[in-house]
This record gives sequence, structure tokens and C-alpha cells, in this order.
Amino acid sequence: MLRGQLLVLTFSLCVLGVSVSASERQSLPDASQPQSDQPERQADNAPPSTPASEPQADGAQAPLSSPPLASDPPPPLAADPSPPPAPVGFAREFAERLAAEGKLSAADRADRAALLQFYEARLNEPVWVAPAGLTPPAEAIVAEFGRADEWGLDASAFRLPALASPSDLTREQRADAEIALSLAVLKYARHARGGRIVPSALSRNLDRRPQLLDPQHVVEAAARAEAPDAYLRSLHPQHPQFERLRQHYLALRRAAPAAQPQDDRRDGKSAKKRDAGAQDGVSVRKLLVNMEQWRWMPEEFGNFHVWVNIPEYTIRVVRAGRIVHSERVIVGRPTTQTPIFSDEMEQVIFHPFWGVPDSIKKNELLPSLARGNTGVLERNNLRVQFRGRDIDPGSVDWSTADMRQFHVYQPPGGANVLGVVKFRFPNKHDVYMHDTPTKDLFNATVRTFSHGCMRVRDPLRLAELVLAEDRNWPASRIASAVHSGPKDNQINLTRRIPVHMTYFTVWVDDDGRLRHFSDVYGHESRIVLGLEGKAHLIARVRENEPPARTEAVSARGNKAQQDWRRQIFDN
Repeated sequence: MLRGQLLVLTFSLCVLGVSVSASERQSLPDASQPQSDQPERQADNAPPSTPASEPQADGAQAPLSSPPLASDPPPPLAADPSPPPAPVGFAREFAERLAAEGKLSAADRADRAALLQFYEARLNEPVWVAPAGLTPPAEAIVAEFGRADEWGLDASAFRLPALASPSDLTREQRADAEIALSLAVLKYARHARGGRIVPSALSRNLDRRPQLLDPQHVVEAAARAEAPDAYLRSLHPQHPQFERLRQHYLALRRAAPAAQPQDDRRDGKSAKKRDAGAQDGVSVRKLLVNMEQWRWMPEEFGNFHVWVNIPEYTIRVVRAGRIVHSERVIVGRPTTQTPIFSDEMEQVIFHPFWGVPDSIKKNELLPSLARGNTGVLERNNLRVQFRGRDIDPGSVDWSTADMRQFHVYQPPGGANVLGVVKFRFPNKHDVYMHDTPTKDLFNATVRTFSHGCMRVRDPLRLAELVLAEDRNWPASRIASAVHSGPKDNQINLTRRIPVHMTYFTVWVDDDGRLRHFSDVYGHESRIVLGLEGKAHLIARVRENEPPARTEAVSARGNKAQQDWRRQIFDN
């Protein structure tokens, strides 16, 4: 019977397309032997390994096979019945809520990207919201949001949705509250640092960049702070003048509840009501505008720096926080404004040449030259160069010439519009500080006469302070450079000295007294519109480009000629 079973098995293997070799047949048990002896015989007579060319059928009692060759196809992988690992923490919920979709500002997108990295580093576990509700640090942050108005911000910008229940929050509720609070922290930091407005979008002459912090740094610092509400307060300007303005702002809010910030953002009628309650002629709006400008200022002014406040027409030299020199200045006209920015002084130049700017060449000189009146150059001691060489202006057809291709300059001398000294801090606005021969203009109350540069009433004192600080020069050496020094004597500073042009219309003295100045360039109104989100309503004017003169200068009389020279060339 056993032999019959083997015949059936052999037939089955053949049907399956599997051949059995002779050696394999020899390894099969002999039906003539007792059945009980088969295990020992199989163990004693180990069969040879199956050739690689003859694959073993599933279920056959065959000898052990050799390892598969590299050319053999790999065996199929068994399907893994276990489900994929679950996301770590709140990864899915956070990713859904931080997806940068829809119409978002660049700042909002940056905030969301920073939070994704922040939570990923923390295995996507909440920081502010526990299963039972807000953590104590989160409650402190929310309370600080409610006091944002006390810092000149809009508290409604940080309002958070109320939690659905005080305990047993669902995962979705925790994720909603967590992300909303983190986004509000980043927005508060941005607003505290002046990021509500892009100043240059209000006017190209407001060349300031708010001192914004990296959003990932902000949220990490807030999360590890022992008192996160104090950390938020620390993001506001630390300049003493900001805090002085804030204290007056709080006092005015308490004294005149009708003059709250929201009243400043309504119609003209409420603005009049607000101004009626102003103290010392200063309104809530004026204080807010000046506080906002402090948010745009550098954190450090420099231990030794030069500071020009445009509405005040004043220059100051400050050393170690103490004003060591203050003097009058002349600034740009409303049509040719002195820009608001910070830079670094690099050079002091004695007996400088004056290169006439393109705007003056085009709008003030070219009309006369095109009429054939080259005498305007001679009367003002102006010379013309082309490709680096002096030329006779009478040899040029000015009616067709491109004025920008010619260099017009005034050599040093008593009539030079830059006087005896110039202070240069290279900048894209091409403005600087300098002396002037027209000293009587400093007696005017409103001193907006220049094309944008700043004229200093006592420039030699400024030179003494700068060169004493940088090179330890005595005053006698400055006098020598003025009286007997060479022309165009350029002194390169060994270290750069910070220079700040500001537009503060309110100032608080050391005794707490408020002083305010006129909004000569109209920047206050622009900043208010920016804070209200109405920057698009600002009239777009062609700043710093006065209209071209149509009449020839030679048509004016002697007195008019002197006035023209004063207004045009005393830059």
C-alpha cells in the first residue's frame, strides 16, 4: 500500500510540473522495509541538496535546499497585518491648524512655519493647554493680552475664542486653543516691535525697518520664561523716552476716557472731541504716533552718536546717554524732505567741493542753460565737467543735451554752499550734514529751506566733538584744518559713528514736561492711517521732486537772484 501511495505522489508532482531526480527517488523510503525503521534511515542517509535549477514544490518532503542565488527573484514579502504607527502627540491636529492656506501675509506664513518647527521639536505636545484648560503661564499671557491697550497696542487684535468647557477638553479643543494662543503670542511680539506698519509703505522718506524678532525665537523664549507675561512686556522699546511718553498716554486716558485710542480711529468729529481733552496741546493720537516710531528705532543708538530731530530743527551729540552738544539745524523743505533713517558717519571733509545733484541740475539750471544763459554758472562759481575734464559750457547745445551726463560742481571757497566742512555718512538718499554761508536762516522759527541735507549752525564744534572722539584731535587741529588746510581735505574716521534722523513731534523732558512740535512733513497723519489699516488711502505724491522751473533765472532781478541762490544752491 505504501508503494501505491508513493506512485500517486510521484504522479501528482509530475502533474504539477515538478520532476523528481533519480537521486531523489532513491531517497524515498523503501516500501519493502519496515515502516518503523524509516526515521533512522532518513537520518543516517542525509540526501544531497536540491539543485538550484530544480525548485522544490510547496509541501513536498524534500531535502534542505541551498541558499538562493543572487539571480533568483526574492521571495514575496508577507503583508504586515499591523496598522501604521499613530502620529506623535498632536501632530495631525497642529498641522491642520497651521496649514498656510488662503490669503495670508508673509508674516503670518512665517509664524506658522516657525510654530510647526517649534512643536515638532517638542513631539507635538501642547505647551499652553492642559486637558483641564489653560496652564498658569497661559493664563498670565491671556491677562497680558488684555492689557495691550496700556502699551499703545490694540487689545482686540489678540482676543482669543473662549474655551468650550473648563475641563475635559477634547483633542480638537485643546489643539484649537493651543495654536490660537501661540499665534497670538507671535502677533503681540510683532506689534510690540513695530510690525503693524511697514514705514516705507507710508512714505519713501520714512526709511525705517522695525526691529522684528525671529518668530521661533519668540515662541521658544515665551515657553521657557518663568513669567511669560513679563517677557511680553520686555518686547516693547526699552528707551526711556518711550516709557515717559507711555506714562503721559496712560494719564491722558485716565483723565479723558472719551479720548481712548478707539476714538482716534473714527471720524473727524470724534477726533475733535479727543483733541479737546488733550493735555498740554498733546492728544492721545499724537502720543501713540510717537510711541509707534520708537518701536522702529534701533535698540542701541551707540555710546557716542549724532542725532537730528527734524520737527525740532535740532542736532544733538550724545555720549554715554548724556547730551554734550545741542545746536540748530536747517532741514529739507516739504517738497524736498530730509529722510528719516539711521546710518553711520565715515568722513569729515574740510573745504569740500560741492557736486550739484541731478534734481537741481535738471530743474534749476537746465531751463536757463537751454535758453542760452550760461551766466548762471559763472555767477554762482559753478563749473562743468564731461568725462572727467572741465569744459566750456558755451560749447554745449543744452537744448538737446542730457544734463545727467555732465558733472556740475562748485570748488571750495567763501561762497561754497557747503561752507568749510561736510559730514558724510554714505546713504541711498545722498544727504549729509554741512556748513553754510547763509547763517541768517538759522534765526527763522520754521527752518525748512534745504533740498534734503542738514545745515548745521556751528559745524566746527560738531567737527571738534567727532574728531576728538574718534582721533583724539584737539580743537587747535580743527582750526588749523580750516584756516590753512588743503582743499577737499577728507578725514576718514577710524570707527563709524551712528547718525540718527528722527521725526518725533513730542518729547518729555527730564522734569516730565511735555514739549511738542509741528508735523512739518505730514508724517503723523500717514502713521495714523497705517495703524488703522488704511495705508491705501494715503495720497501718492511725487515726493522729493519739485516742479521744474519754466522761467529763466536771468529774468529775475538782483534781489530775486540772491533769494534764488539762497533757496536753490544752499543745499
